[in-house]
Amino acid sequence: MTESRGRLPLIIGLVLLLGFAGAAAAWLALRSGLPPAAEIAGYRAPAATRVLDSRGRLITEFFQERRRPVPLDSIPGCLKTAVVAVEDRRFYRHWGIDLERLPGLLWWMVRHPGRLKGTSTITQQLARSMFLTFERTVSRKLKEMILAVELERQYSKDEILEMYLNQIWLGGSVYGVEAAAERYFGRRVAQLTTAECAAIAALIANPAAYSPYYAADRLVRRRDFFLAKLRQLGELTEDEYAAAVAEPLVVRPAPPGGNDAPYFVEEVRRDLMDRYGPDFVYRSGATVETTLDLEIQRAANEVIERRLAEIEEGYKLRHPRTWYDSVAQFDSLVGPPGYLQGALVAIDVQTGAVRALVGGRDFRASEYNRATQARRQTGSSFKPFLYAAALDNGFTCADVLVDSTVELRIPGQPTYRPQNYDRKMMGPVTVRQALALSRNLVAVRLIEKVGPELVARYANLLGVRQKLLPVYSLALGSVEVPLIEMTIAFNTLANSGVRVKPLFITRVVDSRGSLVEENLPETQPVISPTTAYLVTSLMQSVVDEGTATSVRSAGFSGPAAGKTGTTDDYTDAWFIGYTPGLCCGVWAGYDRPRTIFRGATGGGVAAPIWGRFMRQVRADTLGPKRFEVPPGIVTAPICEESGELATPRCVRVRYEIFARGTEPADQCPLHSRAPRPAPPPPDSFQPLEEPPGSR
Repeated sequence: MTESRGRLPLIIGLVLLLGFAGAAAAWLALRSGLPPAAEIAGYRAPAATRVLDSRGRLITEFFQERRRPVPLDSIPGCLKTAVVAVEDRRFYRHWGIDLERLPGLLWWMVRHPGRLKGTSTITQQLARSMFLTFERTVSRKLKEMILAVELERQYSKDEILEMYLNQIWLGGSVYGVEAAAERYFGRRVAQLTTAECAAIAALIANPAAYSPYYAADRLVRRRDFFLAKLRQLGELTEDEYAAAVAEPLVVRPAPPGGNDAPYFVEEVRRDLMDRYGPDFVYRSGATVETTLDLEIQRAANEVIERRLAEIEEGYKLRHPRTWYDSVAQFDSLVGPPGYLQGALVAIDVQTGAVRALVGGRDFRASEYNRATQARRQTGSSFKPFLYAAALDNGFTCADVLVDSTVELRIPGQPTYRPQNYDRKMMGPVTVRQALALSRNLVAVRLIEKVGPELVARYANLLGVRQKLLPVYSLALGSVEVPLIEMTIAFNTLANSGVRVKPLFITRVVDSRGSLVEENLPETQPVISPTTAYLVTSLMQSVVDEGTATSVRSAGFSGPAAGKTGTTDDYTDAWFIGYTPGLCCGVWAGYDRPRTIFRGATGGGVAAPIWGRFMRQVRADTLGPKRFEVPPGIVTAPICEESGELATPRCVRVRYEIFARGTEPADQCPLHSRAPRPAPPPPDSFQPLEEPPGSR
């Protein structure tokens, strides 16, 4: 017993020695490869991230454009106080690591294995931003702590805070509070108001999530949180706090994009930022291979700008567009640009690869992406989803519907009385004629028969992501949908009923050539190829003999299917169409909806843009010279007055397509005994001289 007691201290000492040796070995392993603290302050990003198009051509580079270090005493006290109070309130009391945070961090990591929580001190954040990688691992966290301790040994608290405020990322290519002050407010940081200082402090947590350009409301709420913290600390009086909260957030427009596809590039940058963080995007030297085709993008830029400029000149539209010669000139521009805008999305039919994207006419004046962010009423461009639902549920292209007055009485609501664009009625028309000429009254009769719930479901199946209210006005496009979703939904029809996810990035390779990610097309069959082809055929008639003949007038002669759309008061003009290989959506209108001009229709404004654009695209991108006919499609001559099989006495005869088994079996009852007319025109359904393109 005595002998055992004598050995106990030896055992304890041995355990402690082994533990100390293990800890020392771990510390040395982590410390190896880390630079001396004195070298960290001068560290710079080693390489820019290159962004390439689908053919390997350079689109742009992401890199740290500029950092303007300023001494700590030139930074407003309210900004320094707010940052310390929120980011690291015990900054002046700890030695690089806040021991009071460690128990909570360890407990969180136990409950969430393999994940890290953002509990770094200001010193740790400085160490990470200046040297360490974007990896979110435990080893990186420990290295961050080691460097933080060494920084605290080498520098005073004020020196560390000065380096931190000059180093932090604050959105886009902006690093440091001085660069942020110039970028967002056009002034030196020392000249900022208290509210502006709080806005910059609010960006630190997540500049992408609190961007003043597409998350201004969220940024203002977080800014006000910082102002409340300053009031709580006695830095602001009640009157000063009230004045600061009431101050509107006014920032400069974005600077020139500097590349041919600024809206596309911004989509890519935001995606990379969300998934990898700023260190990877601006310092890693990676290569990002995208789906964009620079030739197609340049064609899109040119036709959008030229056509909208023609409209502005031809209709003498107010055009307060300004080209800026200096940074100071940006200060006077507040709110969205007031001139006519346009957007275009072009997608490879089979893969969903985005080949071109135009989100507006001037990225430096407005980063707002009208192709991906704007939700606008679709007008009659929504009708193909209605016709897809109908053709998949008992209707055929030859069925005859009546273009006449419709009144729908809905309990608890005013009587719904839709009208045709031209205020006229054509009487009996076939389904093909109804879509080609975009007859609103026929569309409402059709949705009454198939049900708005079914139409909403088909729109979602095809690619419209939002939940749609099952109302009868869906037939006329009362819903607001982003252009990219409408284009994807049309692409599903072009792709034989297979929906694809829009693809922006194909591969990401790091600076050593190692593959970081690779993205393949994501596809899902949602409707039958037969139904998709029937709707495609109907929309070919829209282009060849209906509301979008301006596509042909614009010089495009290849196979094409699509649909025009215009909203009430001519505020939005749409055309979405496709060839066998490329689907393209076009929208035009003002950011704040108002009449473009009286009679500004989808056929007159958007369809010519589409036609000119497609005329410039390479033939191999447009695909085969005809749409592929799936098995199960049959053709039969029908009388356009009755929708039944034509007899020799029928005047208006058309060869119509059907899903096998749905073709009419009976002969036309209207002309089976009538005297034979002499001689009938070859085809009474002729293109209109001035198609009512608003439909």
